[in-house]
Amino acid sequence: MKLSRRVLVLTVVCACVLSVAAFAGGNQEAATKPAASGQKVIGLVQIDLSNPFHIGEVTGAKEAARRYGFVLKVASGEGDVNKQIQAFENLVNQKVDAIAVNFIDVKAFGPAMAYAKAANIPVLALHSSIDGMAAELGFDERHTGRIVGEYSVKMLMAKNGCACGKVANLQGLLGQGLNTDRSGGWSDVLAKYPDIKIVAQEPTGWDPKRAVEITENWLTAYPDLDLVYGNSDSLTVPGLNAADQAGRLWDGTKGKMGDGKIIFVSVDGDDFALQDIKEGKMSSTVMLSPEYSGFWKAWVTYKIAMGEQVPPSTLIKGTLITKDNVDAGIKLTNDIKNNITTFPFEKPLDEIVAEYESK
Repeated sequence: MKLSRRVLVLTVVCACVLSVAAFAGGNQEAATKPAASGQKVIGLVQIDLSNPFHIGEVTGAKEAARRYGFVLKVASGEGDVNKQIQAFENLVNQKVDAIAVNFIDVKAFGPAMAYAKAANIPVLALHSSIDGMAAELGFDERHTGRIVGEYSVKMLMAKNGCACGKVANLQGLLGQGLNTDRSGGWSDVLAKYPDIKIVAQEPTGWDPKRAVEITENWLTAYPDLDLVYGNSDSLTVPGLNAADQAGRLWDGTKGKMGDGKIIFVSVDGDDFALQDIKEGKMSSTVMLSPEYSGFWKAWVTYKIAMGEQVPPSTLIKGTLITKDNVDAGIKLTNDIKNNITTFPFEKPLDEIVAEYESK
């Protein structure tokens, strides 16, 4: 099946190691010149720089660097753990002051962590815990999974007239704590309902093209599928587009169990996903905001480099976005993009969303 334009946009490939300014605009010369005397240099190692969420995080990280006056160096593993370890060790060799890393495979990083420790460079672990880390930062993924699970039950009742049906889960990267808990919280909720059957859970490696392939397979294998939960908007939206092209997308009207119409629920709060909710194509996402996430990943790493005390674990709590509050989510996202230098990133995300909902 020919991929839609939006799917192709989601899969654009970016370079392995980039100045943050190359992604987020601004003065590239200022971002790449040597740090001024006493200026901290912070490294951010991503899984890849093709996923829209990871790209958005770079934008937020750049704003943290601008706001607090540090130099930011961004590296990517291009989805390959060996390349990611090399990128991490390159930052150690450059003698940066601290590094945040979103691990592809945390179990493979033992020697690299020892290398950073020997160089006296603290590491902020993102979405996973590892021996030797200075602290951990991530999302409250069990909370995320649970609220998606509860909403999935609600949507199945709206579609089928009962807490029943067949559901599937587009996962991210197996072995990553983020993926495990994001799926686990969801399946924990559904386990309370014996008439809801999880018929498939497949990893995509956070690859949108793989999400399309899996969804197309499910359309054939499960002609009576009722709901798909994608662990990221960058997976859910391509899958949704495949179902829509096949005439299998649920339109919000009451149907019946096994009619082949599919509800899509998701996580991340990307702008393209919010638009799909606004248009009635997708039922929900969880607002995590890539720019907000990226700001905190760089900001907390900077605090560690400055010798400040930070909590051993910081978990960002997301908020469910549905048709009922999607306008607030869109306004928040637009404000980040248009007024990033004044956006209150330092506040808890759920508090910011609540403020927008009350306007």
